[in-house]
Amino acid sequence: MIKFTKQLRQLIGASCITLILASCVQEADVEIVDPEIKSTFDLELAESLELMDNDAQLAIEKLDLLIIDAEKINSKYYAGKAKWYKAYIYDEVIEDVSLAYRNYNEALKDILQTDDYLLKEKIYNNLGVLYRFYGQYDAAINNYEMALNLKGDLPAERLSDLYYNYGLALKLKGDSVSFFMAEQALTKSLEYAQEIDYNENIASVHNLIGLIYKDIENYEMARIAYNNTIRKYINDPDLQDYVGKAYHGIGVTYMEEDNAEASLNAFKKALEHKRSSGSIFITKYDLGTVLLRQGRDDEAIAMWEDALKEKHNKNVIEQVRIYSDLTSALKTNNRYEEALSYNETYDSSIQNILKEGEKYKSKSDQILFAKIISEYDEFSKPTPFFERPLVMLVMMLTAVALLYAIVVLYYRSRSKKEVSEAVSEIQSKFMNIRVD
Repeated sequence: MIKFTKQLRQLIGASCITLILASCVQEADVEIVDPEIKSTFDLELAESLELMDNDAQLAIEKLDLLIIDAEKINSKYYAGKAKWYKAYIYDEVIEDVSLAYRNYNEALKDILQTDDYLLKEKIYNNLGVLYRFYGQYDAAINNYEMALNLKGDLPAERLSDLYYNYGLALKLKGDSVSFFMAEQALTKSLEYAQEIDYNENIASVHNLIGLIYKDIENYEMARIAYNNTIRKYINDPDLQDYVGKAYHGIGVTYMEEDNAEASLNAFKKALEHKRSSGSIFITKYDLGTVLLRQGRDDEAIAMWEDALKEKHNKNVIEQVRIYSDLTSALKTNNRYEEALSYNETYDSSIQNILKEGEKYKSKSDQILFAKIISEYDEFSKPTPFFERPLVMLVMMLTAVALLYAIVVLYYRSRSKKEVSEAVSEIQSKFMNIRVD
């Protein structure tokens, strides 16, 4: 029994050591590259990036050759980095979501075998953005969590960006648990941004917190968050767009509370600070909506027509709706010819939106994102709880301990049985002794 216990302890110790060593090897697969080869690869990567904007296809061809060369010498780092650059070009320049997604995942497979945690973080982050954009919020959240759990000290700026993206994905997911997690993530983003005076993120976080509170109809807390941006940056010439967005957010909270005057004042202040034409369009559109609700039809029509001078996207249904609103307002005021003109624009825009949707579905290299990610299930789904390394280690140790306990109980019960049988035998012999 004592001998078995020692063997079992040795087995448990060996299992633990094997698991720990395996996890270390997986993380610390450090690649050693000859300095001349390294210099050549770095130069070729730089040349490919320089070509990105002027000749994206040529840049990709150069990266493909670099990948072949890297794979010949089994360089996971340079093969992965070249695939990462390819993915970025497909994502940001060519805008081919299918090939961007494939290359991000292929890059990740290589880079996970290196110790470059900074590049791992970038790939996880970009995949998270891609998932989030196409409504795959659980997968986006999983990728941000993978990035945040990397071993290595990420710079404060990267951590602030990561926590911001993480908070945004949680906010978009929309359930009550995600709301509290989003608030915590954004608080962390704010802390890291404040460490390094990362003002763009400080303003963005305050505005996003305002939007979160607005969505749950806590308008007072939303206005407090928006006012944090306004107080801090109202006199900063580089951050006027953020101030304008904060005023716009305050205007929306008042609009949803049916406080027309307060809403109009906030929207007008937003226009004083906004610099981006696309953002100005949205404020003028909402301002016109409030004017119409007040029965000030002529002013609403004039505001909407003024909004149309700003940059807007006729392939986005939320922005095309302004043409429908103008049609209704003009018809109500017996301005039928103008109404007809805007109605024609609205109809043609809706037709284009439908055609673009069908074209997107039919393109062989840009099928629906849900089908694209099915080819990479291991990246698109959150890691199951029981598959996480630490959990697997705990489960294995628990199983071994349970097995040990079962064996101990078995041997104890067996010993008791043997003793019991021996006692019974003695008692039987004793009972059979005859006393003359």
